[in-house]
Amino acid sequence: MRRARVISTFLVRTSFLFAAALLLSLHMRPAVAAGAVAMQVERIVKIAIMEYNSSMRDGDPAGWLKYFTDNVKRHGPRSTQEGMQKFGDYYRWEFDNFDASWTTTRMIVSGPVGAVEFEWDAVHKASGAPLKINVVAIFELASSGKFESVNFYFDTVGMDEYFAGAPGLK
Repeated sequence: MRRARVISTFLVRTSFLFAAALLLSLHMRPAVAAGAVAMQVERIVKIAIMEYNSSMRDGDPAGWLKYFTDNVKRHGPRSTQEGMQKFGDYYRWEFDNFDASWTTTRMIVSGPVGAVEFEWDAVHKASGAPLKINVVAIFELASSGKFESVNFYFDTVGMDEYFAGAPGLK
């Protein structure tokens, strides 16, 4: 029993030392490359959000849509769209029904994924009702340099009347 424990401890320590030696022998290039991906994602998310705001002011979602792949997936609490046609239909509906802007409060990036906490400040055009929604969006960058998915998380209490008729509504 004692011999098995000594062997087990030896194997754990040897494995740890081997892993530590392997990590120390790696060059810094991979770490720099990983950091470069995160920096690229952060930059593209910031630019895309500025483009959302600009496109919303112009009433044309085309500037926002150009940051997404043709097979983009969008998921929100009450609707899901897959593919550029449905994604574009959703944003044409949103741009037709709201005057809105994003104000980013925090962003966290890890590799090709960026999480953005923001306030969506909007006016529902039909009713004139002001809306302020705290939202978290998770963007995932494809190898093409465009986003292949975006997921939105927010409280939907009291939002049904404003989002009635949204494409992909559940």
